[in-house]
Amino acid sequence: MDFEQGMRCEQECARLSHDFAWAVDRGLHDAFIALFIPEGALERAGEVLRGPTALRRFLEAMPVNRTMRHLCSNIRIDMTDERHAKGTSAVMMVHALAATGTSLPLPAAVPLVAEYEDDYLLTDNGWKFQYRKTIIVFKP
Repeated sequence: MDFEQGMRCEQECARLSHDFAWAVDRGLHDAFIALFIPEGALERAGEVLRGPTALRRFLEAMPVNRTMRHLCSNIRIDMTDERHAKGTSAVMMVHALAATGTSLPLPAAVPLVAEYEDDYLLTDNGWKFQYRKTIIVFKP
């Protein structure tokens, strides 16, 4: 692995974390699912959601009247070989339920702080999540 490969991996995998937050916060189901390899998985609250069907069910079960924002930081990515990388990041998630048509700003719930532990795979379409595990650090 050369320096340029490592930097490209770090940049693309960090972008996955940001795109994950963007897609889930805006209800962009197809964009969210495209961040994972076909057999990729998201683990949260002890449940493993594997593959596009399980990920879509998870997204569709979210309340439509919830406004949510994930604030990502402390992203660290390390290549383990030419096609694999591991990473961690911190996220603060804030959400609010509101009636349809309610304007911003909304009264927010107490923020939740979590960490993600990620396994990445380099595919023909770039880096993708192979496995993403959510670990709650502080909860309301």
